[in-house]
This record gives sequence, C-alpha cells and structure tokens, in this order.
Amino acid sequence: MTYEYDFLVIGSGIAGLVFALEAAKKGRVAIVTKSGLYDCNTDYAQGGIAAVLDAQDSFAEHIEDTFAAGAELGKKEVISRIIEQGPDLIQYLIDLGTDFTRRDDSYDRRLENLSLTREGGHTHRRVAHAADSTGHMIMEALISNCLRDPNIDIFENRLAIDLITQHHVKNEHGFIPGIACWGAYVLDSNANIVDIFKARKTMLATGGAAQIYGHNTNPDVATGDGMAMARLAGGRLANMEFVQFHPTAFWSAEGETFLITEALRGEGAILRLSSGENFMENYHEMANLAPRDIVSRAIDSELKRRGEKFCWLDATHIPHDALRKHFPYIDSRLQERGIDFTREYIPVAPAAHYFCGGVISTIDGITDIHNLFAAGEVACTGLHGANRLASNSLLEALVVAYNAANHPSMEHEVIFPDIPPWRLMDSFNENEWVVISHNREIIGTIMHGYVGIRRSRRLLKYAISRLENIYNEINNFYQHNAVRREVVETRNMAVIAIAVTRSALARKESRGAHFLIDNPSRDDIHYQYDTII
Repeated sequence: MTYEYDFLVIGSGIAGLVFALEAAKKGRVAIVTKSGLYDCNTDYAQGGIAAVLDAQDSFAEHIEDTFAAGAELGKKEVISRIIEQGPDLIQYLIDLGTDFTRRDDSYDRRLENLSLTREGGHTHRRVAHAADSTGHMIMEALISNCLRDPNIDIFENRLAIDLITQHHVKNEHGFIPGIACWGAYVLDSNANIVDIFKARKTMLATGGAAQIYGHNTNPDVATGDGMAMARLAGGRLANMEFVQFHPTAFWSAEGETFLITEALRGEGAILRLSSGENFMENYHEMANLAPRDIVSRAIDSELKRRGEKFCWLDATHIPHDALRKHFPYIDSRLQERGIDFTREYIPVAPAAHYFCGGVISTIDGITDIHNLFAAGEVACTGLHGANRLASNSLLEALVVAYNAANHPSMEHEVIFPDIPPWRLMDSFNENEWVVISHNREIIGTIMHGYVGIRRSRRLLKYAISRLENIYNEINNFYQHNAVRREVVETRNMAVIAIAVTRSALARKESRGAHFLIDNPSRDDIHYQYDTII
C-alpha cells in the first residue's frame, strides 16, 4: 500500500513530535514509530532539560560549559544559537502543557518560577525538570497535542526499513543523479507487509544506538536505525567514536540496568568505593560533578584496579523527604529491588548511554540528502563535540526539530519519481536465522569488551574484523529472505558498530568520550576536527 503525506516523521521522541506539531501547521503529517509512542529515549530521560533560566546564570557561561565538556570540539556558533533559543522553547513546552516542577506549589508557570537543579559539568543550576521523570512529562504533553491535531496520523509498530532514494528508482535515462529522499519503505510489524510512505520532506528522529553495547541504559528500540538508513543511502556520519557512557547505571548480578540520574549527584550524592571512601576528588576539581566522560573513566579505572564490578552511590545524607519528593521514580524502582536509598547505598556502574555523533545536520536539521532532515540523538549538529554536557540533549532535539519544521525549504514542492513496490520475498529460513540471530548478542559483547570506555588500537582492529564478518552474514540473510524487524535491527546494529569502531581507529588521540590507551593525551594539532564517515 502507498500512503501519501506532505511530511513523514520517523520516530516518536521529542524531536519527532515537536517537528510533527509544527509541520502540521503546513500540511499533513505521518508519524511512524517501530513500537509504541512512548518507546523512545525521551521517555527514559530523568534529569531534565538545560537552559539559562536563572538571573545569576548567563548564555556565555552555558556556552562555555558546553564547549569545555565537549573537549573543545563543539562548534561555537551552533552551541550559541541552540543555547540562546533554549528559554523561549522551554516556554513553548510549558505552553503545550508540560508540567515542570516549580519553586513553589503555585500555578505560576513563568520560567522564573521553575525549580532548577544542577548536573555534572554545569557551573550553575540550569536544569529544568519534572521531578525525575522529565522526559515522560514532556512526552505526555506532546503526545496529547499530536492526538488532537487533525493533520497528524500516527502509525505504531511500523519499522522504517530504507529511505526511498535514487537507489530505488529509475527514469528512462537510468538512475536519477544526486541523493534525494522521497519517503521510506516501512514494515508493518503486525501484518509483515511493507508499505510505501511518500512525503515531500522526511524527518529522521529515531534516537541513538546504545543497544549495540551489551550494557546500556536505552530502551530496546535504540538500535541505530536512522543512522544506518542514512549511511546506507549515502549520507555522512560524524564523530561516531564519541559514545557517552553514563557513570551511574543501576548494577545487578542479573544484568538489569536502568539509569540513576546525574541530578542525584547534583543534589549532593557521592560516589564511593567498596571500602566506603570517596575517590572522585582524585580525578577532577569538580569531583562527583565532573563531566561524564571523566567520571565514567574514573569509575572504570577504580573497578578494574580492584577487580570489582560496581561501586556505590551514597545519597543517605540528603534530607529524606526532599530526596523522595525530587526522585520518586528512582525511589520506586529501587524499592522494587529492596533498596531504600535514604538509608542504603545504590550499586552503580557505567553503561553506554548517548551518541554524541550521528547523521551530519545543521542547526535547522538539514542533512546531505535532499528533503531529509535529522534531529535529536540520530543527528550530529556540532553541539556536543566529543562529550555531551548533561541535559543538553533534550535541548538540542527541541531546538533543531522546531527550526527544521519552520525552515523555508519546508514549503518547497517536490516532483516524485515512480516509486516501485518493495521487492517481496516469500520465504524466511527459520533454521538459518536461529544461528544468525545470536549475532545481535555477539555485537553487544564485542562493543562492550573492545570498543568501550578505554580502547586500544589492537582490540579495535580485532573488533572491526569480527564486526565486518557479522555484517556480511546478516546482510546476506537480509537480501535472500522475507523482511522481519529483528533482521533489520540486527543489520542496522552491525552497520553502526562498524561505524563507531572505524571512527575510533581514525582518531589517534584521546578526547572526551574517546579514550585510547595507545595515545592517552589530547592532540589539538592533528585532531581538532570531526571524524567523517
């Protein structure tokens, strides 16, 4: 079946939904998301959204904090523009119904009355939050507005397989030159059929790819689909080596992982070793509130030195009522596991969390591929540099998606070529897939072991050899069997795992989230640039 819309949004997090709401003022919008609307990284975001919202703060200081946290690889012009748009667009979220935590119990919804917390790398309290479920509250507001908009149609359980580009279509003279996007081939996971979604403009808002790591904080849907589709279509990726590990993911012997927000340390929680001693003062002047790359490496170093698997996060000295009021989600998750964090330490260890790199895009979401926008974690705008400053991710997604939907090119007409239907394959070799499906777990093991917090060129080369073999296996199966969600996801994971490893090999220095034990120092003479694939 062929669906025709003015605008196609792939993904349902903050970037996709903000773009949809703004684009709906100009035409009809389809949102396709491969699971449910709430299954995205935005809904998992606990800490908040950073912006200059206090009279004691300034744009200049937020810009400098962002540039410093990114190991001076970020683009100052991009950083400035995104940060300067922050306050107005947080007011935009409030106007849409986002119920941020306020300084008092009044109904005063002005920015000046927002409760602000502080996270690692920030020199001021500038993180607006909704208790410790900020992303969920933003999602509720955005989804309710999308459901009420008559110009927006929502398609759940739909996996975008490929962007429709000149690779799929021909004219009488052969292939159409250049790379343009006319929508996407989308799998209906319930019916196992592939539909065509035609659109003048397509927004990639598919989030990140932390599922390529065995130990991560992301939902199951974060398999790098948008990055892989853009890469396979001929779009460029940048800075894929900079995978941020969150220092404090809950650790359990069963392998269950969920995020323990950095805001907990912002309110005074302290990292401790098994002996009970503090250690972050030995690594950075900001101690427990140092940038995430520094905290993650410090924990990793201490654990490996001691042969241990986790350390402790101590919040017991914070007033108990305030702790439970500010962090109700964490409180409930910990209580399910028999932990009272007002009286007991929390076991934590670093886990893959956020991609600072992605599809190259501008602050207006424009990519290498005509008619294709990208916003949120899938994109690389130059804001984060080599390491993301905490709570800048929701800000970037919000600003870039809003700008993209209001860009003048949104009004441009598009001439569509004849788009052929998806090439259907009838058979699916279950026996062969049972063997190949293990590659998904193997990718996670390789990336965690060889392309993790601390890397060596020898192990990176070993990883790339194994990953390329895995990709060839998966892609061969993909080409000769009926399409299934698990196959497409595993293909995408292999594509992105290779991109991360190749980028890590290309950067022969240590910077931000990329630490190479062969070259442990930063090299501003030879590597003060983006790594492009």
